[in-house]
Parts: sequence; C-alpha cells; structure tokens
Amino acid sequence: MTAAAMTERPAYAPPQQYRLTFVGELRSEWTKLWSLRSTWIVLLCAVVFSGGLGALISASVPDEAAVGGADAALSFAMAGVSLSSVFVAVLGILTITGEYTTGSIRSTLSAAPKRLGMLFSKALVFGAVVAVLFTAMVFATFYMSQALLSGTEIGNVSLGDEGVLRALFGYVGMIVYLALLAIAIGAILRNSAGSIGFYVGVIMILPQLATLLPWEWVSDVVPYAPGNVPNTIAVVDTSMGTLGLGESWLWMGIWLVVAYGLAGVLLKRRDV
Repeated sequence: MTAAAMTERPAYAPPQQYRLTFVGELRSEWTKLWSLRSTWIVLLCAVVFSGGLGALISASVPDEAAVGGADAALSFAMAGVSLSSVFVAVLGILTITGEYTTGSIRSTLSAAPKRLGMLFSKALVFGAVVAVLFTAMVFATFYMSQALLSGTEIGNVSLGDEGVLRALFGYVGMIVYLALLAIAIGAILRNSAGSIGFYVGVIMILPQLATLLPWEWVSDVVPYAPGNVPNTIAVVDTSMGTLGLGESWLWMGIWLVVAYGLAGVLLKRRDV
C-alpha cells in the first residue's frame, strides 16, 4: 500500500491583466445598468414626462398670466422635473436593491470583495447617465417652452440673462443629487419596497407635511431636510431663499456624505 504524496500548491493568483480595478468595476456597472429593459423604459418615461408636462403647461398659460420674469418662465418649463425625479430615484434604488432581491449581489461582492468600490462605481455610473440625459432634456424643454411662450412677457428669456443658465444646471444638479441619494437609501435598506416607500414618504412628502405643524422651530428646520436643500440652486433669484446658494450646495454634499458613509459602513459589516 502506498500513500499519496501530498504536495503544497501555491494559492491561485489571477494574471495581472485580470485583476479587479475601479475601471473594471465601472464597466461592470455600466453593463448591468443597460442590460435591463427597465432602465430604458424608466429613463424614457422620466424624460417624456418631464419635457411633455413642461411643454403642456407652457402652452396652456394664458397671455395675461405669463408674467413674473425668468423664475416664472423656468417654473412653467420645469414643472415636471421634480415629479420626474421620482422615476429616476426609483430606478436608482432598483439598481442596487434588485441585486439583493435576485441574489446576484453575492456574485457581485465575490468579484469585488472590498465592496465599497461596487457602491461608488454604481453611483458614479448612474449619476453620470442621469446628468447627461437630464442636461439634454432641461435645455431642450427650456427652448421648447420659450417657443410656446413667445409673444408673452416671459417669452423672451435667454441663457444670457443673469442666473438663467445657472438655474438650468441647478435643475440638473438637483436630479443627480436625488438619484445619488436614492442609491444610498437602497444600499442602506436593501429592500425595494421599503426603500421606495422611505424615499417617497420621508424625503418627498414628510418635509411638506411638516410645514403644516404649528411649531416655529419646524419651519426653521424643514429647509435643511434632504429633499429640500437643493431648492435654492434651481431658482434664478436666490435672495428669497432660506438657504443661500453656497449653503444649498454644502448641505447637499453633507447629506450625501452622511448617506454614503452609513451605506458604506453597513455594506462592509453586514452579510449578504
């Protein structure tokens, strides 16, 4: 009888060209995002709804009501942007909670064991897609609205007017911020229905309901709520806002740091 000789084998190390990089994670998230039919459908709905509603409202404004300056013109043109952000937020949530639902998150994190790279690459890819898409939509809707409002007091607003270009990019920044916030919420809660309910209920509805409360301190706090801090960046005249322009951008950054910090800690500590 002979005993099989046991030989030590070195641990398998993948070739250098196959090692995971952040660029590789970005490519992976890009592929996963566009491989789903829901991505195309939801983003198309968001763009059509936002642009279509803005055009419909602009076309329906009576000449005598088309007054108020650049802020009024943008409020008509961008009337659908805030509501279309729900489409974008839901899609952002599903990009990460969908993997927990199907169980594919195990494969994802096996390929990316450090985990945080997956979260940030997913946020970067989705944020970039939303930024490009809504930049095109915002400017196309602005020009379409101005054509429909032609001949009225607010039908001659141009990008060269003070604050107009900044406000249009502010709408884009608001949508991207809310999309990134939604991804962080999805990473924290890991449940599609719970994350969507939290976003709609806490981020969108609760701050509006809070303004109905009789306590003065509530009205002082509400402008700092995650869903309200981007409001200032999307107006032409920022002097009437509770938050200044710089404060608005600062608080958007603070909420994203808090949300992704918590999401990152939980992603590292919890089992999948």
